Amino acid sequence: MIKWIKIMIYFFSTLPLIFSFSILTFYFHAAKIIGHLPRYNQPDPKELGIYEIYHPIINFTGKIWIYSFLIWLILIITFSYKSRKKLNYKLIIVSIICQVIPIIIFFTKILEWYAD
Repeated sequence: MIKWIKIMIYFFSTLPLIFSFSILTFYFHAAKIIGHLPRYNQPDPKELGIYEIYHPIINFTGKIWIYSFLIWLILIITFSYKSRKKLNYKLIIVSIICQVIPIIIFFTKILEWYAD
């Protein structure tokens, strides 16, 4: 049972990275097109031709990340409880880092620009 939970934790830890990669790719692709890093309303992301390509991907991966975060949290709590005598800190730390990356992006000007 513990092995299955570990596999699921790793799986749900990679999903936030897909969201992070998609939004960062759009941000830097937009920067390449306009010649500087985008800022709030400069330009409006919807005005870029690439928006129609990235928008569904970012929204889909963002939703997946939110749901995966909730499942991941339940799995981490279950895993910590079941293996409390021999806890695998590496697994927990790596999965927390993977979950924190999109949270950090959420509070940056990147998401502020995208949500504009």
